[in-house]
Amino acid sequence: MLVADGNPTVRKILRHHFGSLGWETLEAKDGPEALKRARQRPAPHAIILDLELPEQNGYEVCRTLKSDDQSQMIPIIVTTSIASPESKMQALEVGADDFLTKPINRIELTLRLRSLLRIHKFNQELIGAESVAMALARAVAAKDGYAHSHLEKVATHAVMFGKALGLDSAELKVLKYGAILHNVGKIAIPDAVLEKTGPLTPREMAMFQQHPRVGCDICAPLKPLRPVLPIIRHHKEHWDGTGYPDGLRGEEIPLGAQIVGIVDVYTALTSDRPYRKAVPHAEAVASLRAQAKKGQHSPDLVRQFIECLEAADRSEDTGNSENSSDREVAVPAG
Repeated sequence: MLVADGNPTVRKILRHHFGSLGWETLEAKDGPEALKRARQRPAPHAIILDLELPEQNGYEVCRTLKSDDQSQMIPIIVTTSIASPESKMQALEVGADDFLTKPINRIELTLRLRSLLRIHKFNQELIGAESVAMALARAVAAKDGYAHSHLEKVATHAVMFGKALGLDSAELKVLKYGAILHNVGKIAIPDAVLEKTGPLTPREMAMFQQHPRVGCDICAPLKPLRPVLPIIRHHKEHWDGTGYPDGLRGEEIPLGAQIVGIVDVYTALTSDRPYRKAVPHAEAVASLRAQAKKGQHSPDLVRQFIECLEAADRSEDTGNSENSSDREVAVPAG
């Protein structure tokens, strides 16, 4: 813990209290020292920050730390002897995670710290899991013959479609990572199979169809990614039950997996591959409709996805037209 307070008695009391909990304590007597201590490595797990620090007050210290990528995730509890609504609002505006009035109740402080530390630990796990996942996903995209931009393209289309279907922010986040990670299991498929332009042998097809299971096995140990597992596992299921790996049909297939399955087909068709060029939008849409008729996708979802793409194109065309008009208006007369 970092205790940043201009009062040595407060620092001493909190040092002894944290010591009784088995927590190591760093101390800072003013703003510049607080910034220096907060930026050292390893970084403190949390900061108790007095708003009335000398030289550089707690508001400035908090704003600086929360604006820095290296320290913005460290939980900060600000303390003050001025218990006004204005000071609390100002502290929260500069990024404070919690607010306590002096004299500090040590039991309350401990409970709030434990809560913030649990959130901090989860956020650190999430950042770590996302970093690992993104690295794997980019490796698979390159292995599968896609440009790095392909992942962003899949995620963008999936989230756009999810918004059109009314998914909330939490569902959209899961959908985004599901779209990015859906093919991560291909890391275990030999390049010779992935790069093959002719028909796969029965053995090669069986190997290829294991990639959703393998993807789940890779991501399952990363706790923050567990909500994404149904998308990874089921994005190759078919509406008529002929897909893999579990032969789910109709509404048994999770909605996120259905969305990613449709988006995956569209973006694959409209992306360059080593063995072929991207097909035009109209051809990709016709292919999606044909697959829906054959039972691969929900016809209703395919229709809604195509409408979503067309609405996005109209919006882009309108924006370009407005920008062009703005430029024309801005040109001075001869």
